[in-house]
Parts: sequence; structure tokens; C-alpha cells
Amino acid sequence: MANQTKPQIPIQEFNKGGLADSKWSGVANSFYKMTGVDPHSSPGLLKVAQKFTKMSAATVDEFCKASVVSSNGRVYFFSADSGKIWEIDTAGAITLVLTTTAAAGEVKCLGAAEYQGYIYWATQSRLHRILATDAEGSTEWGTNKVLNWATFAKTDDTYHPMYENTNTRVLYIGDASFVAQVDAGVFSDEALDIVTPRRVKSFGQLGTDLLVGIWISDYITATQIYRWNTWSVTFTSSDTIPEQGINAFIPADNFVLVQAGLAGNIYSYDGEKLKLYKKIPGDYSLTKYGQVNPYAVGNLNGQILMGFSNEAGDPADSGVYRLARHDAKYPLVLDFPYPISERASTELVVTGVEIGAIAVSGFNVYTSWKRTATGPAYTYGIDKLDYSNKQEKAYVETRVMNIMREEFSTIGRIDFSYYDIPASCALTISLSKNYAAYAAMTVVKDTDRLIVGADEGNEVSVLQVKLGFTVNSDDAPSVERGSVFIR
Repeated sequence: MANQTKPQIPIQEFNKGGLADSKWSGVANSFYKMTGVDPHSSPGLLKVAQKFTKMSAATVDEFCKASVVSSNGRVYFFSADSGKIWEIDTAGAITLVLTTTAAAGEVKCLGAAEYQGYIYWATQSRLHRILATDAEGSTEWGTNKVLNWATFAKTDDTYHPMYENTNTRVLYIGDASFVAQVDAGVFSDEALDIVTPRRVKSFGQLGTDLLVGIWISDYITATQIYRWNTWSVTFTSSDTIPEQGINAFIPADNFVLVQAGLAGNIYSYDGEKLKLYKKIPGDYSLTKYGQVNPYAVGNLNGQILMGFSNEAGDPADSGVYRLARHDAKYPLVLDFPYPISERASTELVVTGVEIGAIAVSGFNVYTSWKRTATGPAYTYGIDKLDYSNKQEKAYVETRVMNIMREEFSTIGRIDFSYYDIPASCALTISLSKNYAAYAAMTVVKDTDRLIVGADEGNEVSVLQVKLGFTVNSDDAPSVERGSVFIR
């Protein structure tokens, strides 16, 4: 490969830009797509992320939208379709441990948490619990469960989010316009009233104060965040934004983020006001929208995880997104490292997917999902982050590039410098010319200079480059940078 002296467009610093706002615009070093890759663990090197592997087989047959990581070492997922509860034990086996019954109301599990040694879960009108140390396996659940332990006043049929304020050491539970609580084993059905028609959908925390996210109606484009000192008879302050609900509080470190509305908007909260912070990039409209469910958030060693769910029209890739950086020297950027385990033939599935809950236990990450197959049919699953296998089909796509949009430019070469390409692994390069479909290029590997490249020679006015990774179990290529050379 001859030394290139012509003008070039660099493709580099993968950890500094994250996902672009669109195919055409974004901050420096941002990419239109960053799927299944890891730009953070070794700054300056683009690696492949670990994959999600389905661990539930046919055991989980309903959609779970709440989870609990228990002090007993086990993880529990709760069905949003019925009263079923599944346990993941310390060996990774999944068992149906209980099907909840209730004295009144529907038995869908609408919220769950562990608090002071008890696992609590809510159905429409009843709160149930079990001592965590007596909740290991279906036999113990069958014997030790305490159903109908408490009764809700409002009996909300959709949301009963739960949150333990770590400073006040009180468990708070949403129930329509009421915030109920459990304080040292004593239940109160009305600790705070935010007034009908507002309904509690999510909880967060700022210092000692409880943050309450609400939802009103699919037809009301106005929602609020309430800040409550947890002892006054009313909330301390509130802020209204033109969105349809505060869907989830995102577990960041020393600052508050929320996902609100149906167009991928993420807001920061300064204690008084919500301010637009970032957006999950997508094509949102009346018929294309989605959200992050209240329990579909997590934090893996400082990496913020959130599961974006398609509600209609697939406006953005559905799966687990990440806000992360290596450390404080680098910007906090958004990427899309974790599609679900489901495949269409061999292709990644990022449409027709809902993410119900994310549970993080040490280095282990679990996520529950539902995929629309055909018509009213659904497929369900619980995935676990697989530290023995890299994400197959991982790729990045550049934003639209051009030298002078009004004139043709001739592409000489496209090169990528690599650090390592293990045995049975490869890098692929594809090119989109003038918005046409990607076409695979013939790649030549230069083992002396550690470069893979492809000659082009055609004239284009706009172009995009797609870099794909072929992996082998836990082996995958790693890339330093790329260049598009112009003749």
C-alpha cells in the first residue's frame, strides 16, 4: 500500500462523540450508528462489546417490567401480564417461584423493590411481601409469601413504582395521585397527595428529598416533576414540561437525569428545573414513538444503561443504550452497545422490541424484553450480559461526509488502522455513495502496517462508511482510527 499524501477525512476518537443527532449532524467525532461496540474500556481504541445471551429459554412466557436484585444473591423478575415471579439463582438457573393471587383487583405485578430485608411487590390493589432470606426457590416462596399484606387506597391499575430513599430509609410506592410508604414495617396508604388526575409513574432522589415523576394521559402533553422533603404535607417545588410523562429516572452519579415523553428526550434536573440534555436519535412523529420504562434503567460500574422501547413505528433502534465515559477527562457520550439476544435469521433485532426492566448485580446485567413477531404474537425473554462472547454483527456508520457538496470528489482509498485482528476474525468495509445502499468493498489486509483498506476510484458527492466486525466467541478486532483518502 503506497503512502497516501492526498486530502483525507479522518474517522477517529470513537469515545469522544458517541451517537450523532442525525445522519447529517452531530458533535465532532460522532457517528450515525454505534451498535455493539465498546469505545470506552481502552480510550483511543474501538473494541467490540460483550453480547446479550438469552438465558430464559421457554421458561419466561410473559413480559416482565419490574425486577429486584436481592440481598440473598438472587435476582427476581415480575410479570406485567399476570402474577408470575421468576427467580434467577446464584447458579444462573431461572425458576417460576410464584404466581401471585390477590384478594381484590388485577394481579399484574406493577412494581417491586427490596426494603429492610423484605421483597415487596404490588398488584393493582394489594401490596405483598416476603422475607428475602426465606425466598430462595419455589418451595420457600410458596410457604413464606405474605399475600395481601397491605391495601392501596387508590388502586392504580398501571403504575405502582417503588423507591427506597436511602437517606430517610423509607420505601415509597406510587398509587395514582398518592405516594404511599412503608416505614420500618408500617404501611401508610397516603404519605403525599399530588392531586388527581396526576398519577405517579416514577421516583428518584436528590439529597434527602424524594423526586416524583408523573403521567396524566396519552392526550395531555404536560407533565411535572415534584420535589418533596418527605415530611411536609405537600411537595416542596415542581416543574412542568411539555411531555407525556416522566417515564424513568436514570441512575447517574451526583446528578439527576430523567427520560420524559415519547420522542427520546432526556432531561437534567438542577433541583428546580428540568432542562433538555440529550436525545436518543431517531425519527419521531405521530405514528413513530417510544419511551424508557420505569425499571428499564441501570448503572454498570459508572456506565448508565437505559432500555428504549418501541411503542409504535420504530422511531429509533430498540435495545439497551449507554451513557458513559472512561473517566472525567472525557465527555459523557451516548451509544448503543446492547441489542437483545433475539435474531431475525442471523441479523440483529432492533425493531418491534420493548425493554421491560434492567437489573445489575455486580458485573452481571440482566434485561427483560418483549418482541412483536407477527400480528398479535409476541416473544419474551430475559438476557444476561455474556462475558464469554463478543457481540456479533457489531458495526459503526459515519455521518454523511463530503468535500464540496456541489462537486464530485474521487475516493482513492478507505483505510482502518487496527491494533489486533485475532484468528477467525475480520474487519469489513462498506460504502454508501450518494445515499445509495451500502455495498461491500474488497478489503486488503496489510500485516506490516496493521491496516485494512479498500480501493474505490469512483466519484461521489456524499458518502458514508460502515465498518463491520467479524468476531469469534470472545475474540474480536480492535481499531485505532480510519481515513477516507480523496484523489
